[in-house]
Amino acid sequence: MNSFIIKTLTLLVSVGAIGAEEVRFNRDVRPILSEYCYECHGPAESTPKGGLRLSDGASAKAVKDGHSAIVPGSIEESLVISLIESNDPNEQMPPLESGKQMSANQLSILKRWIKAGAPYEAHWAFTAPQRPAVETNWQGAGVIDGFVRRRLQKEGLKPSPPADKRTLIRRVSLDLIGLPPPPQEVAAFVDDKSPDAYAKLVERLLAAPHHGERMAQDWLDAARYADTTGYAADKPRTNWLYRDWVVKAFNDNMPFDQFTIEQLAGDMLPNATVAQKIATGFHRNSMQALGNNPRKEEFRVKGIVDRLDTTGRVFLGLTLACAECHDHKYDPISQKEYYQLFAIFNNIPHLGEKFGIHGPRLKVNPTTVFTPAKPVDEKPSNQTAENWQQELAAIINSSGKPVYGHWPFDTPGNEGTLSGLRLDPEKPAVVSTEDVFDVKQDLAISVWIRTRSTVADIVSKYDWRAGQRSYVFGLGGEGDNSGIPGHLFAWISERADVWRGAIVTSSFPVNDGEWHHVAMHYRASKDLRLFIDGIEDKKATVTGQVPKSIAVSKRDLVIGAGYNNSAVANDHFLAGNLDDLRIDDTLPWEHSPELAKLGLRHPETSPKSTNAKLVTAQVMQELPKPRPTFIHVRGNFENSGEQVYPAVPAMFGKQPEGKMDRLHFARWLVDGNHPLVARVMVNRLWQQFFGTGLVRTVEDFGAQGEWPSHPELLDWLAVEFVESGWNMRHVIRLIVNSETYQQQSTVTQAVLDVDYYNRLLSHAPRLRLPAEQIRDNALAISGHLNLKVGGPGVFPAQPGHIGEFRDSTAGKWTTSKGDDRYRRAIYTFWQRMYLYPSMEIFDAPSREQSCVGRSRSNTALQALVTLNDPVFAEFAKLFASRIMRQNLATDRQRLVFAFQCALARPPTDIEAEQFLAFLTQQRQSFAADPAGAKALNGETDSSFAGWTMVASTILNLDECLHRP
Repeated sequence: MNSFIIKTLTLLVSVGAIGAEEVRFNRDVRPILSEYCYECHGPAESTPKGGLRLSDGASAKAVKDGHSAIVPGSIEESLVISLIESNDPNEQMPPLESGKQMSANQLSILKRWIKAGAPYEAHWAFTAPQRPAVETNWQGAGVIDGFVRRRLQKEGLKPSPPADKRTLIRRVSLDLIGLPPPPQEVAAFVDDKSPDAYAKLVERLLAAPHHGERMAQDWLDAARYADTTGYAADKPRTNWLYRDWVVKAFNDNMPFDQFTIEQLAGDMLPNATVAQKIATGFHRNSMQALGNNPRKEEFRVKGIVDRLDTTGRVFLGLTLACAECHDHKYDPISQKEYYQLFAIFNNIPHLGEKFGIHGPRLKVNPTTVFTPAKPVDEKPSNQTAENWQQELAAIINSSGKPVYGHWPFDTPGNEGTLSGLRLDPEKPAVVSTEDVFDVKQDLAISVWIRTRSTVADIVSKYDWRAGQRSYVFGLGGEGDNSGIPGHLFAWISERADVWRGAIVTSSFPVNDGEWHHVAMHYRASKDLRLFIDGIEDKKATVTGQVPKSIAVSKRDLVIGAGYNNSAVANDHFLAGNLDDLRIDDTLPWEHSPELAKLGLRHPETSPKSTNAKLVTAQVMQELPKPRPTFIHVRGNFENSGEQVYPAVPAMFGKQPEGKMDRLHFARWLVDGNHPLVARVMVNRLWQQFFGTGLVRTVEDFGAQGEWPSHPELLDWLAVEFVESGWNMRHVIRLIVNSETYQQQSTVTQAVLDVDYYNRLLSHAPRLRLPAEQIRDNALAISGHLNLKVGGPGVFPAQPGHIGEFRDSTAGKWTTSKGDDRYRRAIYTFWQRMYLYPSMEIFDAPSREQSCVGRSRSNTALQALVTLNDPVFAEFAKLFASRIMRQNLATDRQRLVFAFQCALARPPTDIEAEQFLAFLTQQRQSFAADPAGAKALNGETDSSFAGWTMVASTILNLDECLHRP
């Protein structure tokens, strides 16, 4: 079936039979003009052919050479109609060489529109959504049902009856957590006769940690997340912390505005945390050409083009890429405006491009990044000096040998002010300790720090009378030679000369707003070692000479010492740069087994094991000086045209005030007034639960996109989304609690005759499971699914000899050991150029570019996978073992259990009769062929082999592979 027929059928299905109904420009006419006319006579700013712009009413109706393309009310005088109906190949429209031909129905629509006065409308998607009026009896999720039933009634249809409870729990479980419900949960739901049983089920599933995994699955397609770089090399790279951030964001029900801002510009937020920087991996997911590539600038530009295309596709629902080489042919976006958007994303260091010591990467401890340690309680509730000192004394006395201090700072400029407490300059703000460090033995100094800006001296041991520093911990600041900006340094000096000693500098920044434990191990006259968050920073640099001895002072420990590397003039705080600080002159053994191995004894605690390692996160980072941006003439980056500056297209109205950078742009997207963002997101949520969006073309809300099947419902959901505080879970609740969602999926021929593609939502869609869930479903049914959340990508088993013909630089696929081979598919190592075979066959995208809507194919190869792929054969064997482990007396009971595991229901009598006959036949066959049984199951048990064949058959049932 060619594209012309498909688009014609789609148009007819989406708008229904227009008949005598009033023709609407946006719904009926614009799609026709866009398909057949806009390429030459559309909104592009460059001069349209013949000076005619049919996208603009004034131009279309203007008189030129005595004629008008469209004459309101007159079909005969409208030149566009005569050209469409012309038989002259020199003047026929669309031109013959275009290969397009308007149908009789489409021509009839144009004529009726002209006869009615040819009224134009602003494109529906480019005007802000307004909450449509609803009937008073529509409440909550019933608003959805009201809009749907109104449309069904208009077409002479009725909604389908509600699905039974077994179907509902399987459907909503697969939709909300991506896993089938266990038999005991099905039984409990069926037995729950309370009126809110289904609502309680929904809430339980939304609260499950696996809800975030299911939601992340679709977002990772949109974000083109992968574990390799793409292109020919397709090398591995570490970015799984971004994937885990997405899972956690959905589990935390992070508001979508925050979700958007952190991914587009989390690094630019004030006091950005490590997690917010990791979120910017969204735009570091683009493909990367690594190595000594002579075309670095070309690939840098390709990366920005990809970021722009992804932003347009994911947040705007627009095909921005069409304007890279020329004005957009269908939507009002000029090439200049494209490069104004390009300028917003043109200030990120390219891979290998130096930005001081920083690159667009971040090394973090994955065990603490999303749950940062909080070493001390929140600040004391009282603020008087007397009470504060009492509480401080209590901290010291209760802790024994360790000494802790905790001060939340006030705003800059209030020197000496401590959360409303003015310190007495005569009383030093210090923590006293009588510890004397014996330089004849190893010395370990440890502190807890949390800061969001550069500060020179964080904590120092200083003999004020002798004018000597024993040690200093600090962060390098602007113009500070003590360390790299934002990186922690430790200075160890000799007693004789405060300026002679060694500096140890960390290899990654710690000024990220998170708590970090820092420890320095000084081995007298040997070396200095730096530990951060319990892990030795082996790439830390040492400048200078390790001193043979250091000062041994009984003086106080000074906290919050210098600012901009200035000396401490008196013993009180300079506020404004340090958020919180904890000082610990002993080792926190529970955080560092490596330190424990040094032999330094601790009187109270013993070390605990940890396997934490620093992980590299791909992040965004803004250059200190913006790059100049020029229009690329005809899309050629080597041919620069006019210089442009960051801005948004004029089609969205007045330009936002202030400097337009990534952060400003992200905030503009979700300011609540944008016409597209909320519509685009709720449409994709709708697609997730109904298989098709209210706008079928989820990636294109422009002139080439489809008119919404339920425009009022789309706008109501968009406004509700924004007014709920961009609460994604609120929209999901509305959808899955609606009666429209809970309908049966069975359908009659009479309904198919009117609503073949279910655009009217006359019944629940029956959808084949996505690729990841095909595997997860079978694995969960087998009883061996490992439900661990998060962590690096894993390498489950795959058919042997795969890829032997290919020289893959991504490395050999080594199957993960133990339970890791049974992790959820979302954690499978995602290799772009060589996707996990079974997922590729079931339509998972390679993620070379953003994908907001997967196709659903139906091929014989898919059946071969679920029947013969060694992985699925293993799942069948594990499922058979699970069946046989049950303490059940008869084969009929075992079959019922198997059906309940796989389909959430018992078999019918006919199904039971057929399966039990099949089981008997298979047992007899394997009894006669012990070698066959051994080849199948590794043993000659004919009953086990027979049940393996039954299990495989159940796993391959169409019902098992579909969401009901």
